[in-house]
Amino acid sequence: MLLQLRDRVIDVTNRTAVMGILNVSDDSPIAFSRVGLDEARVRALQLASEGAEIIDVGAHSTRSNARVLTPEEEAARDVPVIEALVAEGLVVSVDTWTPSVARAAAQAGVHLLNDVTGLTDPAMVEVAAEFGLPACVMHMRGRPQHHREVDQHFEDVNAEVRDFLLDRAHFLAERGVTAWLDPGFAFGKSADDNLALLEGLPGLVAMGHPVLISASRKGFLAELLGRGDTQDAPGLLEATLAFNVLAANAGVHVVRVHDVGPMVDALAVVNALRAQAAER
Repeated sequence: MLLQLRDRVIDVTNRTAVMGILNVSDDSPIAFSRVGLDEARVRALQLASEGAEIIDVGAHSTRSNARVLTPEEEAARDVPVIEALVAEGLVVSVDTWTPSVARAAAQAGVHLLNDVTGLTDPAMVEVAAEFGLPACVMHMRGRPQHHREVDQHFEDVNAEVRDFLLDRAHFLAERGVTAWLDPGFAFGKSADDNLALLEGLPGLVAMGHPVLISASRKGFLAELLGRGDTQDAPGLLEATLAFNVLAANAGVHVVRVHDVGPMVDALAVVNALRAQAAER
């Protein structure tokens, strides 16, 4: 599969690429991933040197009780960083659910919109269509920063996630927008739900759309380790690597992570295995 990102193409045929997380927020729960505007360019270049093929820039934390930014505050953090990274020749996505921020990012040269609300705001769809940008749509019940407040019982989590994502992909395709699918690990989902989604990834991949997952250092991994639902528990790097290797073996096209170097090394093994299997 070829991922078309504005004027750039990434070949993910029989392999999984890495998206590196660049947090320009001041309250991301993963403290080491936070950078100020002055540090962002250097960190992004480091992530790229470690093997990140896309840099995902985000300023607005989705965690419960995170600080709410105005669109102006969010854009003031995102846009200068996007401009600097595009000037360096990097492929850049913007992690936002705010249409005015997405528009400013598009004008700054961003290659991908990454919207945890699934482009359910018509104004976000307009931005993607106007600038010819692909969009990553994620499944989530409720709203960012409030997804834990909604009913989290699923009759069939894979069916709900698949149906929502495919419906959004069809809607966007009719408007000329290519959709990437993100099942939304940890967003309003229990540890068991997340395991069920992991098991169901081959079916989602088989739908023919690019699939991105974002499970890096999330609290449900700490639950699986028996260490509570916290994002500062020991062992989260190792759990992230294991989870994403299993996802890569299921065929996902992109994994979004904080720890790029170790993830690239881990994926080298599964990517080699997939490439060898494809040649048989």
